[in-house]
Amino acid sequence: MRKAVQVSCGDNYTLAVLSDGSVWAWGSNWNGELGIGEKGGIFATPVRVKGLEDIVMVSAGKDHNLALRRDGTVWAWGRNEGGQLGDGTRESKLVPVQVKGLKDVVMVAAAEGHSLALKRDGTIWVWGFNSDGVLGLNEIVTHCEVPLKVEGLGEIVSIATNRYLVFALRKDGRIVAWGKRWHKHLCGDIDLWDKRKFIIIDKLEDIVAIALGENHAVALRQDGRVLTWGVFEYDLWRENERIFPVLIERELLEDVRMIAAGYKHALVVKGDGSVWAWGMNRRGQLGDGTVVSKVFPVRVGGIEGVVSISGGGWHTVAVKEDGSIWGWGFNYFGQVGSRDGVVREENYVITTPIEVFDKSFFG
Repeated sequence: MRKAVQVSCGDNYTLAVLSDGSVWAWGSNWNGELGIGEKGGIFATPVRVKGLEDIVMVSAGKDHNLALRRDGTVWAWGRNEGGQLGDGTRESKLVPVQVKGLKDVVMVAAAEGHSLALKRDGTIWVWGFNSDGVLGLNEIVTHCEVPLKVEGLGEIVSIATNRYLVFALRKDGRIVAWGKRWHKHLCGDIDLWDKRKFIIIDKLEDIVAIALGENHAVALRQDGRVLTWGVFEYDLWRENERIFPVLIERELLEDVRMIAAGYKHALVVKGDGSVWAWGMNRRGQLGDGTVVSKVFPVRVGGIEGVVSISGGGWHTVAVKEDGSIWGWGFNYFGQVGSRDGVVREENYVITTPIEVFDKSFFG
């Protein structure tokens, strides 16, 4: 029996990788995000992305996607005005195409208009729009239609990005950042005249995982403790924004093994498989049964045994050990999902996790 093993949420849609290497998608298909050869419509039940096999990881951007094959090649589909698909054109694609010139890739990350790949040798390759220098290249470059190597970083082991910034986790546990220079919410109290292309984030050591939301960041330390900084919701944080990483108290959060960031919310999975969340909650994306935003982590009710989790624009989706897919938050576009393909008005906002597709759904 094939089952889900990884999920990635875009703004208004979701991707899932199954154990047989196939990729499935559901939600909004406005720009061909679902990879089914057509654009338009809402698909609340998963549809298979065409032409993909032997996939081990997907990354959903705003309206384009990346898929990593077991052979180390990368495939992309969706919107492409900035060359973010990396196929040498700026024409959007309704089915996956191979990203040119990439091999030996171990991780991919898609954002609003750009894409990144981490290769086995620890180098980062970038393509797409270069807004605010987010590609880490010469700022004269406006866009790039094929992957280019970012020089001068050292050996990188993980990557994260949003529409403004890139965070690269070095082998020594430090985070290198580049992109929007005035983005003090995530890069600290930086002098606007600082000419360095790359900046080391202060107060961070022994980091093993990183995640970026719209204006917030989350980092996981080797000891299972979590640091966070930035602005989750301006109404909530106006008097208390964090421009430097803050260690979440042990009494609130410890023994964390996985982190994720949605548009304005953060998610972690603890060693016991429980899920905790904080940040914006106007559409129930925290899964605590309310629509009240939270400054501190709260436990997501009714779900445990989680092995993959992702936050989207206003929704969250998780995979449990048995391969079942659970979701909560905003479901207007079917991005959380519906087994019968119908999104009913009473399910536009789902405030606690529901089993959307059970372990036998994909056969």
